[in-house]
Amino acid sequence: MSLPTDLFLLECREWEHVPVVGPRQGNVRVPPGAMIGRDQLLQSIIEDVGNYRLVALTGIGGVGKTRLAIEVATALGEVFPEGVWMVELGDVSDPGALPDAVATALGITPQSEVSTVDTLVSALAGRPLLLVLDNCEHVLAATVELIEALLASSGELKVLTTSRVSLELPGERELVVMPLDLDGGASSPAVTLFASRARSVRPNFSLDDHPSTTAAVVEICRVLDGIPLGIELAAARMAGMGVVDVRDRLDDRFRLLEGSPGVPARQQSLPDLVRWSTDLLDPAERDVLQRASVFAGGFDLATYVAVFDVADDVKVLRSFDRLVRSSLVVADHADGRVRYRLLETVRQCGCDMLDAEGLLAAARDQHARYFSTRAAMMWDRWNGPGWRSKVDWLTLELANLRSAFSWSRARDIEVAADIAAHAALIGTSANLFEAIGWVEQILEPASMADMPRLPRLYAAAGYACFVGRASMAAERADRAMALEAQPGYDPCQPGLSAFIGALANVYAGNLERYVELASVAAELPGSARAFGRPALVDGLQSSGRVDEALAQLDGAVTSARELGSPFWLAYSLWIAGMTLAKIDPSRALSLWDEGVAVVRENGVDFFRGFLARDAARLHTSQGDVDAAVELFGAALDAFHRAGNVAQLVITLALLPELFERLGRLEPAATLYAAMIQVPQSVTQVPELEALGDRLAADLGAAMAKPVAAGRSMNLDHAVAYARNEMAAVRLERASLSSVGRPAGLSKREVEVLRLVAEGLTTREIAQRLFISAKTADRHIQNLYAKIGASTRAAATRWGYEQGLVGSGRRSVTN
Repeated sequence: MSLPTDLFLLECREWEHVPVVGPRQGNVRVPPGAMIGRDQLLQSIIEDVGNYRLVALTGIGGVGKTRLAIEVATALGEVFPEGVWMVELGDVSDPGALPDAVATALGITPQSEVSTVDTLVSALAGRPLLLVLDNCEHVLAATVELIEALLASSGELKVLTTSRVSLELPGERELVVMPLDLDGGASSPAVTLFASRARSVRPNFSLDDHPSTTAAVVEICRVLDGIPLGIELAAARMAGMGVVDVRDRLDDRFRLLEGSPGVPARQQSLPDLVRWSTDLLDPAERDVLQRASVFAGGFDLATYVAVFDVADDVKVLRSFDRLVRSSLVVADHADGRVRYRLLETVRQCGCDMLDAEGLLAAARDQHARYFSTRAAMMWDRWNGPGWRSKVDWLTLELANLRSAFSWSRARDIEVAADIAAHAALIGTSANLFEAIGWVEQILEPASMADMPRLPRLYAAAGYACFVGRASMAAERADRAMALEAQPGYDPCQPGLSAFIGALANVYAGNLERYVELASVAAELPGSARAFGRPALVDGLQSSGRVDEALAQLDGAVTSARELGSPFWLAYSLWIAGMTLAKIDPSRALSLWDEGVAVVRENGVDFFRGFLARDAARLHTSQGDVDAAVELFGAALDAFHRAGNVAQLVITLALLPELFERLGRLEPAATLYAAMIQVPQSVTQVPELEALGDRLAADLGAAMAKPVAAGRSMNLDHAVAYARNEMAAVRLERASLSSVGRPAGLSKREVEVLRLVAEGLTTREIAQRLFISAKTADRHIQNLYAKIGASTRAAATRWGYEQGLVGSGRRSVTN
């Protein structure tokens, strides 16, 4: 559908200062099939999202709130520059875990000693995005607290919620989602929905089949009060029943449900909306459906069979096929595979039915034990070429792991500990830090139980250095190593506890201990070298022992290549580039460019911002501003979206030099003034002060205006300003087409050709372009090769003939 023009323009005007960078962000799945009977309501919701900061969809279960939210999110995907993000809260049983679930869905990294709520507030401030919180009613108080904090700190953020009850927040725009209209009989939206869904299971279904058909369908919709879920479940029965049979069965069922005057009992007792359909299932199908309700976030056939130790998977597959046709289970098709999920209403009813039969606890225990075992198996295979598939599994099954941990924490400490430890050990490499909190919740009772896998739990706790608890993390990593040295304990992977301890110590400021523990890992045989050696190189060069670091460098990268893990390869390339940046910039750039490619090809998001930022910094000093612009943009986006404030500050503090190189002195002065106010900027980017002196000399009195503008900016304003300027630079440089640059010359090579024609030496060209003499010479040789010249005179003559230099040259914007 198309957006209302006035809303689209309203949103564009509101966010006109925010550039569109790269593909749209968000995680909203494509809605299945067409939505019927909701066009007017959908338009109203879209308009309200444009006019209000908080819109709440309320209504009874099964009325279609989630489906409407998905439609709204899909329609507004092109309006919100930072995307539309949907967080399903149905599987979040612990209200305290809600902020972590939201942070995980948005890819936001927990920061320092602050709460996750405060981290979300900081990360989302100033970001124009739509946050959709689905199924809030069971964690209502926590949802209200989070929304209040987010809206109070960000004028750009908007929130859409679905719940059976109102949030009752000031400024909330509540829209009650009513059942489908029954007026109009055969032409009503309710009947239209029934007919549409019936045709999906019986293609020749028609309301004109028999005079009694239309009347029966109208009665079915009336009995179900126009509730879409009920109508779809009834329509699915058209595969094997007639409408009269369904009508009579429903009428008998609900006649028994007499409730309060004026309020249909089926709206008071939601489970009956599902149970009347499950009554029609055979015992095997009903058993499959009820057991499937213990899954959170979906599952595939193999997982279901493994959880419940089913011998005949073909029989189960047939049951799922019938359940999908009955609209009780949804089948999502992707990459040639099928993943099943239950609508939240059906899932809750399935759990209730299991509980009523005394089977829920056993089913959830089986579910938790399976994911505990599976997480441990994934961890055993994580460290190698299969890294990507293991983190993909963790990402896909995070809701199941969260649910299994929450359930087993008070029932089976070993199961819960295995889930927490291995999810944290795997997840950290994929920027999924939520499980570190699980580890910390269970560390004390697991220690009292003196479990064999305790070293893994303590090693995972060492990763808390990434979320601001470095000193405590270092102590826990030390504990992991101590336990591994004792008999009776299952160690972590060889050398990994030492490596995690090294990281925790360097985050805590203990560089000497960093080198010591990195040496322990580096000296071990096998896979430990892939992470131990790069860590040792980093520790040595950070300690000023550069020659020792260089001696270890090739071996570090080779070890990572041999192991085959893209995660460790990206890590080793990043460390190697940092070691070489001042000694051999050309080789450092080559390694970092490879690292950026590894990150992009394999989705190693952990290093995306670091590699892009450091490569951009070196490209800037070497004069390749096009590469610098692209990479700085990637780094800025990565750190901003992750809420990594410390690295975001450093990135912003480096940008003024890039703008200076581009001749954009006012933007450089503006960002300089914004960042010089942040102490960390000067600490991490000491050249910032000298840059300010140069800008003052170049701009003179004109420096006052951008400085005043920069001083008025907070961090979020600085990010928005930097993005605007970066977008302007990209647009300007993209407008330079190949016209006027024959022989496939790059823009930089045309610049070099002009300077060659002016008679400048290689060193003078380097100084003019702010690049090294080595880089300038490389550009000259590339230029000669492309145009077939071997001398400066020949190159100059070719430039005159092409109109690129001299009085006849065409204008080429730099």
